[in-house]
Formats: sequence, C-alpha cells, structure tokens
Amino acid sequence: MIGIFDSGVGGLSLLRELDHSLPEADFLYLSDSACFPYGTRPPEWIKDRAAAITRVLTGRGCSLVVAACNTATVAAIEHLRKKFPVPFVGIVPPVKPAAATSPEKPLAVLMTENTAEGSKYTDLVKTYAGDSVVAEVRLPLLAEVVEELGFTDPVQAERVVAEVRSRLGKSRSGWRLVLGCTHYVFLRPLLERGLGPEVEVLDPCSAVAAQVVRVCESRGITVIEGGARRYLTTGDPERFAWQVSELLGVQRPQVEKVELA
Repeated sequence: MIGIFDSGVGGLSLLRELDHSLPEADFLYLSDSACFPYGTRPPEWIKDRAAAITRVLTGRGCSLVVAACNTATVAAIEHLRKKFPVPFVGIVPPVKPAAATSPEKPLAVLMTENTAEGSKYTDLVKTYAGDSVVAEVRLPLLAEVVEELGFTDPVQAERVVAEVRSRLGKSRSGWRLVLGCTHYVFLRPLLERGLGPEVEVLDPCSAVAAQVVRVCESRGITVIEGGARRYLTTGDPERFAWQVSELLGVQRPQVEKVELA
C-alpha cells in the first residue's frame, strides 16, 4: 500500500494521476486538514508533523510514502528519510523539465512562502534553470481558494485569473507558468482558459507519478493489490468526504478521522 499525505486536498491531484499509473495499487491518503495550511508554518513544526503523519501511514501498512505537499517536501523530506526505513517521494516545482525543454522562455513559479524560501527550491533553480528567467509568484491565498472549492464560483475564478495575470504582467506571451503547489493543479484548466495559449501551464503530477512507479519497481513494492482508495483526515471527515467527492468524483467516499500525537 502507498501512503500519500498533504496539508489538505492538494495531494488529491496526485492521487488522481496515480489512479491512471497504478490502478491496482492500494492507496491511503491522509489530509492534515486540522492544520491547513502549512505554507507559513515553521520548518521544525512541519518536520515533527510530517513524522507523526508518517507513523500513522506506516503503522497502517504503507511501504512507500509520498509527501504530496511542496512545503512538507522542502521542510521535512530529508528528515523523514533519515528517520524511517520506508522510501519517500516528494514534490518540487517542475523547474527542471520546463527549463530543459524551452530554456529561452521565462518561467514564473507559483508557490507558497516556505517552498520559495526552502533550499530544495533554490538548489533546483541554481542547478537546472541555467540562464532562464525565473520569476517567483507568491500567492498563498490560492491554496485556501482550492481548499474551500471557491474556484468553482465564477466570480472567485475570475479573481484568481486576474491576480495571476497581473503578476505576470502585460508582456506575458511566451511565459511558462509552473505550479509549485499541488493545490494549484486543480486550478490548471481555469488558468489555461484565463491566461490563453500564450502562457503554458505546467504541473508536477505526471513526473511525480512516474517517480512513484520507478521507486516501486526498484524497491520491489507490490502494486498489484485490490485497487482500494482509503481516506484519513485530522479535520472534519464529512467535510473532507465532500471535498473528495467534488474534486475526484468519488461517490460517498469513506473517510476516517485520526488524531496525531
């Protein structure tokens, strides 16, 4: 079984991708809704919280854990790898493939505060961006919009697009917009329509799903199981069931509330 965790619903975008890559694998998703968002929390707090979540996931039989949260990846994944024997896969903004395929095009990375300030992100830019122009767009409230499913409201949707459009500026033709938070992946269709064909929108989910498959193969992790999808939350299970149903189209998902030490 593969464990996935996030501060909220963002990681469901990765679970959706993994549904296609590993349809017969069992997945256990934990949403730390009680402590959403992680974006501005201290790194030490995130390390401790991620370790507590990992104990729950591994205690229930997960043999691989995906930190489907950019903030948790930046702050905690190296700590988790030292602390637990299971393999981990994290998420970082797809700067590397974006810069490699079209180095002449400027990049705008939409991200949270902790992702922008973390060493993983800065190392990523230094190593792979080369001479590409990289602009940071910090809009922490976007994750809240997704968490509340506010982007389904036409008025809020237009505000989201207008805010991103204003940050890119009038001369945005040729820009590549990199989504640096799994919550933002649910905004991709909205952003593509609102920004137009002159801006290419990129998200990390397909690359991360491919990495999960590679790790499973290299570590001999079973992916031919019953195809179960189970959900845990530290928040309100009825609310999270509603979010899962709306975002993934799952009818009456079974959600269990868990308490973390």
